[in-house]
Amino acid sequence: MILSGKDYKDMVEAIDAIYVFPDKGAMFHALCDKLRKIIGIYSAIFVPVDPGTGTFLFSGYQVYGNSEGALLTYLACYAPQDPYITSGWFRDHPNEVAQNTDLTPKLIRSEFAQDFLIPVANVFHVIGSTLGTQGDITGIFAVHRQRHERRFSERDKQILNILAPHISRSIHARDLMSSRLHEKSCGVILVNESSVPLYMNADARQALNGVPAASLPDPGFGCAPAFFERGGRRYRIRTVPIDGARKKRGKFILMEPHPPVRKLAAGLANHGLSRREQEVATLVVQGHSNREIAERLYISEMTVKDHLKSIFGKLEIRRRGELAALAMGHTRLLQTQSQT
Repeated sequence: MILSGKDYKDMVEAIDAIYVFPDKGAMFHALCDKLRKIIGIYSAIFVPVDPGTGTFLFSGYQVYGNSEGALLTYLACYAPQDPYITSGWFRDHPNEVAQNTDLTPKLIRSEFAQDFLIPVANVFHVIGSTLGTQGDITGIFAVHRQRHERRFSERDKQILNILAPHISRSIHARDLMSSRLHEKSCGVILVNESSVPLYMNADARQALNGVPAASLPDPGFGCAPAFFERGGRRYRIRTVPIDGARKKRGKFILMEPHPPVRKLAAGLANHGLSRREQEVATLVVQGHSNREIAERLYISEMTVKDHLKSIFGKLEIRRRGELAALAMGHTRLLQTQSQT
C-alpha cells in the first residue's frame, strides 16, 4: 500500500515529537496524541526490558489512555500468555510490528483475550513491536483498539513500522545519556557533522590511542552492536545523535569497555573479594596493565601486585586468563584449564 502525501507529512510531525521532548514520558504521550489522530488508537503502552535478562521491568513503563493497574496485571500475570511472547515475535523481530490477531487467528477464544484483554484492559486489537537499536533491546511498544473497533490496516502497520526505529533510537539515546555519561571508564567523544572531534575525555583518548575518531564504526539505526579493538582491548560503540532526526549537527560517541563493568561485577560477586579487589580484577579482565591499573586507581604498582596475589589466592587461580574466564562465567573453561 502506498502512503499518501498527508501520511508522510503527519509522520514527519510525529518523528519531530519523538526527538524534541527531553523527557521520555512527555515524548511518549505527545507521540500517542499524534497516533490517535493519524491512525486512531484507544490506548498504548511502553514497557522497558532488562537488557541482561530480557525480562520486562516494573519501573520506567508508560501508559496512555488506559489504566496503570491493567498494565501491572499484564506484567505480573498475563505476559506469558501474550501471542507476541508465545510466538517469539518480540524476541525475533525488533522494530517490526505485527497485529495480535495475525499471530493468533483464534485469539478471541483464548484465555488471554477472555480473562485479560477484554475485561481488564478493555481492548482487543493490538499492534506492537520490540524496540531495538545498536544491539540493545529498549523495550516493547504497543497500541490498542477496543473490540468493537476495526482491525489495524496495512496502512496503520506501515506507518508504525516507519516510526518504530525512531521511537527506539530516541528512548535508547535518553537511557544512554542518563547512565553511560556518569559511568566510570566510559569514553565520551563529541563530534560535529563532519566527524571532527569537538570534545574527548581521557578514557576516549586512551582507548583510541592515536586512531582518529572518524574511523570508529557507527552502529546507526542497526540492531547489531558495533565494536572497536585496540591494544588488546575491546570497546562497544554506541552513538547518540544531537538535535533530532532531520538536523545533522553531530553526535556523541560512547566507548564502553567490553565486557561491561556491571557484567564483570556480577561474575566476581560472592567470591569473598573486597571492593578494591573487585575493581582491580575488573580492570585486569578489561585488558589493563598493572601500571595502568595503578594510575587509574591512584595506587602503586606494588599495591596492584599485592591485590592480584590476594585475588588469585581467594579464587584459587594462577593466571589472568583464568580470572577473565571466571568473571565471564566460563566455568567449563576453568575446569579444562585445571585439568591440564
